[in-house]
Amino acid sequence: MKKIFYILASSMSLIVLVMFLFAPGFLLSESLPDLSGEPKIDASLRKELSLGSDEIPFIMLFNQSRLASWEKLQGAPLHMVRRYDIIPGVAAMGSPGTIRRLAREQWIEGLYLDGSVFVSGPVRSEDDFAGESSARMVNASYLWSQGINGSGVIVAVLDSGINQNHPDLIGKVVGEVNFVKNEETTNDLLGHGTMVAGIIAGSGEASGGKYMGVAPGAKLLNVRVIDSEGDGRDSDIIAGIEWALNNGADIISLSLGGLDLGETNLPVTMAADNAMDAGAIVCVAAGNSG
Repeated sequence: MKKIFYILASSMSLIVLVMFLFAPGFLLSESLPDLSGEPKIDASLRKELSLGSDEIPFIMLFNQSRLASWEKLQGAPLHMVRRYDIIPGVAAMGSPGTIRRLAREQWIEGLYLDGSVFVSGPVRSEDDFAGESSARMVNASYLWSQGINGSGVIVAVLDSGINQNHPDLIGKVVGEVNFVKNEETTNDLLGHGTMVAGIIAGSGEASGGKYMGVAPGAKLLNVRVIDSEGDGRDSDIIAGIEWALNNGADIISLSLGGLDLGETNLPVTMAADNAMDAGAIVCVAAGNSG
């Protein structure tokens, strides 16, 4: 059944609503046929193949058991990046020739470019912080007056990290992980993730309550998937969704640009679908341009 994503201009509105609810070697053919019309290769990956890169980041989906597929990949001329449980697939780096050969294998469901995602940039001043207007936009004060403030809800923030030393976020983070390569930290080196965390669950301590988050009683999972330059990849988003689900997230926040959830067969969409089937709510921002 096709899933419907509720994409909101302010993804935090959904959080307020939720407050109410609570082996063998890999054998490849030597020939490299023209696969310009091959349906197993996604259009974005096909375009990347035409550029002649030596190695391409991609995600492959299997149409048979994970174990059997992983065994078939043993000895394959590619670099394995991530192996997933939330989707039947893996992320890898491989040459155009390897990717084209994989497209001929019956046990491969589809091959997709490991696409880029991004955030708009760091918080530059207090004026950039949206907490006050977000709380007012969703009439959060009414919910607070009814004793509904997000208590008991865990929100996973898939972003650039969270600065846990920020006065508004002291004691908010109950788990954290880093999926960014070559930056071994869960701290926020950009500012965006900390801003999002504050909009969701900030206590308002630093501003005397002026910039309180919409759900100040909620707890946070810090899932760092965006680097210090504001960039990330689909493969890390999928890993982040899987980790968040396995670590008790009720809501998974993706305040990111570049995500394409319009096609039901894309790996990121499949991961989000499976997280929702498992009981989490995946909340994706539509953008900031109106």
